[in-house]
Amino acid sequence: MFVDKSHSKKDIINLFRKLGIIINKDQSKGEIITSLDNYIDKCKFNDYIKNQTELIEYLSKPSPKQRPSVTQKNEIMFLSKKIIKWSNNNYIFDGATYSNGNEPFQDIMKIYTWGDISAVRKACRLYNSSPYCDNHINPIVSEEIKQELENNKIIKQQYMNSLVVRRAPPGEKIIVRFD
Repeated sequence: MFVDKSHSKKDIINLFRKLGIIINKDQSKGEIITSLDNYIDKCKFNDYIKNQTELIEYLSKPSPKQRPSVTQKNEIMFLSKKIIKWSNNNYIFDGATYSNGNEPFQDIMKIYTWGDISAVRKACRLYNSSPYCDNHINPIVSEEIKQELENNKIIKQQYMNSLVVRRAPPGEKIIVRFD
């Protein structure tokens, strides 16, 4: 079976874990690829990958997960931090960060494709709320990260309220605290 080289060992193991197959992490990527035919037959398919044909097609195409090189990531992080700094300073053009409204737009257009990086998502959100935003820019986020963000959102929405009633002994003050 042919697997595109852009899929990492970790990506393959995580993909099959979602399909109900546990692959030993101690195996090399080559060993995993040679034994994929055995794993495919035992898969429990889901909404993301519905059948064997889609799985084989997914593995034969380049990985949708984005991996920038070290120099690319440094540049992406620098531009993201620059936009975040500009927005935290009330979108003022001071010459140190930006001198006109076109420069932040050019920077955001360079980085929005790397939406798997949290700093890029924050920079896009802050740019979209700026008064100089002409076009709303949405970062491109992979399905795996979208699912992770959705799970985190659900966890953050769950609140556990509690009320504890204690009686104060006579003569002492009563303190009311809201946590």
